Amino acid sequence: MRVTVLREIPEDAELSRNWNRLVGRMEHPEVFFTYQWALAASRAFRSMLSPLLLLMHEADELCGVAALAVPPHGQPFASFLSSSTADYCDIVSAPETRASVLACLLQEISDLELRGLTLANLPSESSTLKVLPTIARAVRFHLTSRPAYECGLVELGSEDQRHQMLHTVTHKSREQRGLKKLAKIGPLHLSHVVKLHEAEDCLRQVVSAQVSRFLATDRISPLLRPERRLFLREITSLLASEEWLKISELKVNGQAVAWNYGFHFGDSWFWYLPSFKVGYEDCSPGSCLLRLLVEEGCADPSLRWLDLGLGDESYKNRFATTVRKTSHVQLSSSLPDHVRIIGRQLVTTEAMRFPQAGDRLRRVKQLMHSLSHRLRDKGVSATLAHLGRRAARIGISRDEILLFEGPATEAAKQSDLCLNPLTWENLAEAAIQNADDSDTIQYLLRAAARLKTGGTAGLVLHDQLGNAVHFLAVTSCDGFHVAEIDYTLELADDSRAMIFDCWTPARYRGLGYYSLAIRLAASNVQTSGKNAFIFCAATNTPSIRGILKAGFTYRFSLVRRRNLGVSKVVQRSQTDSIASSMARSAPASG
Repeated sequence: MRVTVLREIPEDAELSRNWNRLVGRMEHPEVFFTYQWALAASRAFRSMLSPLLLLMHEADELCGVAALAVPPHGQPFASFLSSSTADYCDIVSAPETRASVLACLLQEISDLELRGLTLANLPSESSTLKVLPTIARAVRFHLTSRPAYECGLVELGSEDQRHQMLHTVTHKSREQRGLKKLAKIGPLHLSHVVKLHEAEDCLRQVVSAQVSRFLATDRISPLLRPERRLFLREITSLLASEEWLKISELKVNGQAVAWNYGFHFGDSWFWYLPSFKVGYEDCSPGSCLLRLLVEEGCADPSLRWLDLGLGDESYKNRFATTVRKTSHVQLSSSLPDHVRIIGRQLVTTEAMRFPQAGDRLRRVKQLMHSLSHRLRDKGVSATLAHLGRRAARIGISRDEILLFEGPATEAAKQSDLCLNPLTWENLAEAAIQNADDSDTIQYLLRAAARLKTGGTAGLVLHDQLGNAVHFLAVTSCDGFHVAEIDYTLELADDSRAMIFDCWTPARYRGLGYYSLAIRLAASNVQTSGKNAFIFCAATNTPSIRGILKAGFTYRFSLVRRRNLGVSKVVQRSQTDSIASSMARSAPASG
């Protein structure tokens, strides 16, 4: 068997045909094993991974493919090129030649002086799992294997089984209620997008909905990363040209509310990237879409099953009739590496057995990460001073909050920039634009929690190009909790609104957007018949300057004094903080 090693996935039509023909001879062909999937991954992740393609030939016939990757820098360990995007991964070959292909692969890994190989998400029925232990021992590789995931499958079966399944899914009460709720809004329509020019627009909606859904559940979507979105664009183009792409849309009254970015490959229909609009979650639109797909699958004799993919979401269990297990295999040529791998697996297993201990370890890890981040950015002296101030404040401290009233309506100047209501769509777009700004992402998670709860108006300032340059929130002053001093405002009327939690992404700071945004927000509040207020800490000089620049007027202060755990808040009508702040910020004369 002859082995060819390439450091890229070449754009070669003949290789594509031979590769995919070999995929068709596997135990269970998957779209994830195809040439197109490997090519899309190599294009999208080239800044993070270096492709390592091993092609095995017998008598000039392609008989094995290993699409691997190695980090551009760091430890010399190889892994599947598609491991971060594919629900299943495997060495491509016919089952009867898998042992010979694996032997050549491990020998080549050793010749390339790589110290190990990680094979993630190997399907349980793969011949690789059966023959690999013997091959690994023969070429002196240490092997560890552990269960990875269980993927739900809707096995369609015979005609009688399909009729029975159809009867079962159409009587599921949750989906029945959801479809009835959606039908009250407007006519329901299920459609499938397979053409590239339609798929690109649909993909943008899927990404926006998925990012929004993660924010709404206090999570950060992996699609915030540009390479992830690039991969989806690449795979959309490549699979559409092969007619394997199948994006399903559930529309209500002509508006899409749920999607499945999926594939129809061979006898399998894949549930790969489902999403839905956050505002419809009470109708379970994702589950409703899945029910409709199962109904359609039952009527298609060319389909063997609907694969629900990775993830243990509870709604999948309502439809799955069986599961496919996957394994995570690691091979290492070094005994110390092998011991470290086993140690990590033991720690992970124990953390799963004792989740509370695992949570504490994660919190300690986060604390250490935050401390190291501050040390790197501020230095040792500044970090020690910060920790000292925090320790001192536990005993004795004094905090002052200044409150300002907004300018008269006629004083609010017009602007070319727009202050718009915060929606799930522009929240998702802002998250994508600021994926590398971790502080802004944390702010957007707070804004998403408010948007989901309701009662607080979120606003976003867009520039002429549509970029989100500033965010803020508005709510009633009565009952407003000033977290900085742990104090709740109690007013006799509801004629005042509070502008709070203002935020400018890092790249837009220093351009005057803060002052403009709060001035426009005050104008909006006054239009509704209320007076606008805003507050800030007396020590926050930039914020005070921005507030005064926007035309706000100082009204009073709230001062909290803490003495050995006893806290008291008093109101003052005067403060020296504004004058001293402005003096500190004024340029030196002479």
